[in-house]
Formats: sequence, structure tokens, C-alpha cells
Amino acid sequence: MFGRGSYESFDMRCMVTGQFAVGKSSLVKLLVGDSVPEGRHATDGISLVEGRCGLDIETRSWIMIDPATYNALDVVYNKVLMTSIEEDESQRQTKTPEKQESVAKPGDSQNKEDTNSQKSDASKSPYFPANLSDEPSSQPQAAQSVSPQTSSSEYKKQQMKKKIKTKMTKKEIRKRMEKVLKTGKYKMKVGRLIFWDFGGQYVYYTTHQTFMTYRALFLVVFDGSKGLNEEIPDVLCFPGQHMTPTPAVFLLHWVNSILTYCKVVFAGIPKILFVATHKDKVPVPLNLYSASKSVLQGFFCQEDVETRRALLYSEVEELFKDHEGRNHLVLDKQLFVNATDKNDQEIESLKKAITELTFDHPCWGEKMPNACVPLELEIAEMVAAGKQILSLVELEELNSISKVSVLDLEQLHDFLHFQHSLGKIIYFDTRQLRDYVIINPLFMVEVMRSFVTDKGFWPKKRRMQVIFSRMSESGIIRREDLYQIWEQKDFRPILRYKEFIFDILIHLDILAEQRRYDTATGSRLPVENFFVPCMVTQRNTTSFMNTECTPERAICLAFVFKGTVIPPALPNRLISACLSMWTLKQYEGRKPLFSGFIVVSFDKVHDIVVCVEGNKILLYIVHKTSAGLIVPDIATGVKECLVTTMERISDFYQSTIDVKRSQQSQKLHMS
Repeated sequence: MFGRGSYESFDMRCMVTGQFAVGKSSLVKLLVGDSVPEGRHATDGISLVEGRCGLDIETRSWIMIDPATYNALDVVYNKVLMTSIEEDESQRQTKTPEKQESVAKPGDSQNKEDTNSQKSDASKSPYFPANLSDEPSSQPQAAQSVSPQTSSSEYKKQQMKKKIKTKMTKKEIRKRMEKVLKTGKYKMKVGRLIFWDFGGQYVYYTTHQTFMTYRALFLVVFDGSKGLNEEIPDVLCFPGQHMTPTPAVFLLHWVNSILTYCKVVFAGIPKILFVATHKDKVPVPLNLYSASKSVLQGFFCQEDVETRRALLYSEVEELFKDHEGRNHLVLDKQLFVNATDKNDQEIESLKKAITELTFDHPCWGEKMPNACVPLELEIAEMVAAGKQILSLVELEELNSISKVSVLDLEQLHDFLHFQHSLGKIIYFDTRQLRDYVIINPLFMVEVMRSFVTDKGFWPKKRRMQVIFSRMSESGIIRREDLYQIWEQKDFRPILRYKEFIFDILIHLDILAEQRRYDTATGSRLPVENFFVPCMVTQRNTTSFMNTECTPERAICLAFVFKGTVIPPALPNRLISACLSMWTLKQYEGRKPLFSGFIVVSFDKVHDIVVCVEGNKILLYIVHKTSAGLIVPDIATGVKECLVTTMERISDFYQSTIDVKRSQQSQKLHMS
């Protein structure tokens, strides 16, 4: 694909993570030049901010972009015009700086002549393959007319083709490129910064895995007015379950999650930058209260801020001194900001740190093939028009009728996998999911936000409140409940693809099927109830662990992880697998499904317990009367089943982040 020319892509995603209520959204607003609203406004799921700022490639200066002038399609045109590289040097067509300067000056006396020059330059751009004429290109077999003998499947394809019309003709692309040329913006060479603001509430943690990538820079934000080992009040659920909730626990959680979900392609990538906030909330020493307010703010408070800064980052250093991912951590910046003050000078220090890390990132300026741009633009056009999902057949037809560049089948699949890795689309090449492509990743954010959401964002209607309350208490949601949720105005587009969406949510273990079988025939019954482990926030309040999981009645298998905190997606996936295989037990008048804890019945005398404690996932096999009566074959079978399940979970991250099994398995020990 690079044989048709290439361009350098300057895009960087800044993923802003951290505990809830530490000022992540306010920080993003300051970075993109927005005003910060008064009061706290929690983020529901994930908020995406793009087209608001960028970096000048030449000067490395931070550039603010007027949102009224931003066009996602123009970004691609600009990149191609700025940095196109002809693979064959003999075919290179170079525009001189003098011509570029004359194009950029409106009202110039040579404007008409320069416009003609622009057209000539655009037509000679490496973006356009040399063998293309102004007429539509010859099409492959799939795009030719259908004969009377055409099969029904081919006829359906042909009918679909009538509905799909390519907009990216050579004439249209040239026209748009000329428009970009006239603006002169291409000379500025501004790379994009795209901010992903991750909600910090526990219920969202399992959903984050879908969007994290090594092709990004991560900011981990924490409240600098509090010590790392201070207990956080009013936290019902937190990473690690049986650990005291402190800022240190959340820092460990986020670092471990990022390094679990992100592919390791380049040493030390992705980089993780710590940012302390609430500088304005640093307590003033009691002996200084008698001083005037102006003196406190002007001198004494600043002195105390520096003391607090040194203490905070010495604690961060100590926390991660032996962490296996230490080479990913940026520990020398020691940023401490006021996320509500646009005049805080440390916001500029943060911008400088982001700039340095962005330019050092190996994916900044990555070479991309021009051959993929026409299809990428077609998809961008559809997203701009409100399209969220395409069937694979539709995408193949859209590619085949292109009048600029047609990818063969292998190239098209490479395109899909690569665009997925870039975060521009969502595509899973599995038997159940490969027939559709989510062309707008924000659609998946909306899908998850529709039912995986914090209590503060539950719908106000009583019927919806009942559904969400039941799901939070029992972890169960019925199929018709989800349909009702998706009937709401904001989520109606999901209904058209509801079966595909169900399959994706099951694939990601956001939903777990409650499988049941006909006892007479053994056939599988339709699935009506689903478990949503990540929505369960209640802690285990039963006496099961103390009274049932004793050495006299139980044996234990433990998965021990090197990290001190396990990303919630891992135990949630294991819990989902158990729920799909066995039935929840009734105990003390309720079903014991809690955050990080579950009890299922294997048969009338054997129970299985999954419990998260710190960096361990504990698995108990409990007998009704005595551990000595546990059937050896049952114990062996359950152990093999659960070990295989953990390997499957590991394999999922291997396929998602492309890490060899030997590397992944080093993180898992069984005892």
C-alpha cells in the first residue's frame, strides 16, 4: 500500500485518567482553552474533546483552534498536502516555497494564475496515483453490472451498491484539496491533540479497556491537597476490594490498568505522566493564620505548596520504586496545578511536558499509506452524516466503487485492523462480530454509558430507576430492560443493531450470559437474563467467608499477580465466566453477588467462591460438611476449568494488545 505514496500522521491522544473528583475535566478544559464551570460536574463514562488544540510541528508551540473552523475531513487533507512522500523519487512533484507563499495571500494580483498553479499541484500530489485519469477508474468484478444469471447474493450486493454512492471521486478530492491549499494552513503543520477524559467512578473501570492504546500519552491525575495514604471517605467500592481506599490505591490501579490494556510495542511506551491538582487547597500551617490573606497567598502558601510538592512526589517515588512498569512512568516533572485557574503558570508547565512527551512518542509523525486515505475519508463523511455502523458487505462495496483507490481484500482487512489499533473504528475479527464495523468509536461509548453508569446519572423516570436499582443490587439485567433503556431518545440508534451490540458486550464481558439448558433435551434455552458485574458496587456483607470458607470445609486456589492492585476487568471477566457456567447460590435469603465476590453452586453439596483480595483472586471449592468429602474429580475439573478461563482472559488481552503468551504468563502465578 505504501507504493502509492505516504504521509506523516501527527495525531496524539492524551488520555486523562484518575480517581473521581480530582479535577480531570477541569484540567482538560484549561488545556483546550475553555472556561471552567463552578462546582463539580462528574463525567458520565468518557468525554472526548478534539479539534480544540494542537502542536506546531516546526516550532513545537501549543496552538488553540477555533471550534467553528474545525473540520475533521480537512485534517486529513492537510496532513496529506503537508507531508506526502513519493516512494519513487523520479515521480516526486515539489511545490516551491515561493508558490506556496503566493497562494496564501488573498487579494494577490497573481491570484488567478496561482489558483491554476494550485490545481496543477493538487493533481500532481502523491495522493493521486499516477495511473488515474479524470474519468472513473476501471472497477473490479464486484462493481460491474449484474447479468441475468447473477446469483441472489450478488443481486443483493448490487442492490446495496445502488444505495451506497462514493463521494470521494478524484474531482471531489481535488476540489477539496484546492480549498485547503487556498487557506495556506498547510504551511503551519499543526498536529492534533485529542483528549479522552475518563470517568473516575468504579462502575466505568471495566469499560475503559476498549479504548486504551499504546498510541497515546496518559495523564494520571490525583488530589495533591491530600496525602497518598489518607483514607478516602464515602467510598463504597474501590480497586483491590479489601484494601483501604487511599489515593495510592487509585494510582496503582490506574498504572496497572494502563499497562494491562496497552500493547507493549516500544520500550517504555506508553508514557504515564502524574499530575497533582488542588494546589489551591493545600492546608495553611496553623501558625500562619494570623497573617494577612494577601501575604498568605503571595508568599507563605507558595512556600507550603513547594513543601507539599516535594512530599507528594517522594511518596509517588516510593510507591513505584519496585514497580515492573517503572520505565513507563514520568517521575521528574512533579506537576502541581490549580485546575480551576487559567492563569496558573503550571498549566503552561503541563503543556510543555505534554509537548515534549508527544514529540518523543514513536507514533508522532508515523508514516501512513495514501492508498487508505480515500476509504478513510468516505468513512469520515458517513460519520459526519450521522452513520455509526457499517456492515462488512457495505464497507467492501464502498471500497470497490471508489474512483480513486481500491484496496484488495487482504489490504481491506489490514486497513480495518490498523484503523482499529488507531482507535478510529472498532472491529473485532471473530466469528460473531466480523460482519459489522463500528465506524464511530463514540457510538460504543454511548452503548456502555446507556446502562453502565454511576447512580448520579441514572434516568429520572421511575420505570428506569427500578431497572437500574435492580441491576445495582443483583447484578442482573433482563433483555427487555436493555431494550427499554435503548428506547430512550439518546440511545435509539442502538436498537437497529441490538443483536450485534449484545454480542460485543458479551465478547468484552461487560455482559455475561446466564446460560440455561432444557433438562429433558439438553438443548440450550434462549438467554433472557444477563449479569453486569461492573455495575455491582455493594461490598460483601454476608458471613459466608468466615463461616463457610474454613480449612475444615474448603480448599483454595489463588491467582497471585505481581501488581498490588488488579485491574477490575480481569476478576469481572472471571466472575462473568463463572456466572455463565454455574448458578448463583442462595445464602442468608439473598444471592451472594457483590463487588469482587461471588458464590455459585456446582451441585447440592459443592459451592465455588471467587473473591478479590488485593493482588490475589481467591477461588474456593466448599463442601457442605467437610473438605475431606470434596470429590477429587470435581476439584480437578473446577481447577482446570478456572485455569483455562484465566488463560482465555489472558489470551483476550494477548489478541487485543498483541503480547506473546510467555510474556503475559509471567504476571500470573498460581498456588
